This record gives sequence, C-alpha cells and structure tokens, in this order.
Amino acid sequence: MISSKASDKRSYSSKCQPKRRRTATTLATYTTGILRRPPGTQFALVDAVNLSAFSRSVTVRVYDWSSGTPVALPVFPCETRSCTLWLGANRSDFLYADVSNVQFKYEVRITRLADRNLVTNVFGVSNTPFTPQTGGTVLQKNLVRIRRMR
Repeated sequence: MISSKASDKRSYSSKCQPKRRRTATTLATYTTGILRRPPGTQFALVDAVNLSAFSRSVTVRVYDWSSGTPVALPVFPCETRSCTLWLGANRSDFLYADVSNVQFKYEVRITRLADRNLVTNVFGVSNTPFTPQTGGTVLQKNLVRIRRMR
C-alpha cells in the first residue's frame, strides 16, 4: 500500500504541472546580429505592425560595430540613441537610423513585448524611395532573442 504522502508527491510531480504560458507582459530584446553594410545602404529601417487589439510599444537601438565596440546611433523619429514608439491597435509605423557613415558593420536591437501579434522586420534601405538592399533584410523569424525581462 502506498502512503498518502507518497501519492501526494506523485500528484505534484513536474510532469503533472501545467505549462506556464508566456504572458503579454514579458518584454524581450531581439537582435539582427552584426550586419555588413552594402555600399547602397543608407538607412537601417524597422517596420513594425501591431495586429493586437491593444497599444504596444517598440524600442529600437542601432549600433555601429565598425571599430569593434558598439557605438549607438541616433534613431528617428526620436533623434535619440534609444527610440520608443507606441503603436495603436491594428497600426503600423517605422523607425530608422542613418547608417551611411558606418564603415563596415552595424546591428539593430528591438525591445518589445513577446507577442505574436506584434511583428517587426528590419531592412537595410537606400535613400528615398527606401529600396531594400540585398543582404540587409532580417525578418521577424530570423531575429535572435538575446534577453527576456518580466
């Protein structure tokens, strides 16, 4: 006969615990990794779309890694090294940084809610009309999560 204490331990084993779902309040930082800047690339552009019924924020930072250490570049429309943009429900917008003075390589980091209804894609684009350049595109599915915060 199994004692009641032993059966209690079995009923609460890790296999029986329900899986924790990631909540919409979990922030995550994603990176493109270091990208080589092709000669025609003028801007690093982040397109963001919020398919949620609620407003969401997206924070973008762009770094010049040409010297071997990261140097933050101004991100527009904020004109600061870290730019946070609020997206209303079912809205899209973009943020960008001028990478024309980057000699070799740059990186884009995006901090946002870990929510499938918030999609961000990164493009290396030319000057107006912002034509995507070969090798400068990193889609949402290719961004690498480097940090998760609650």
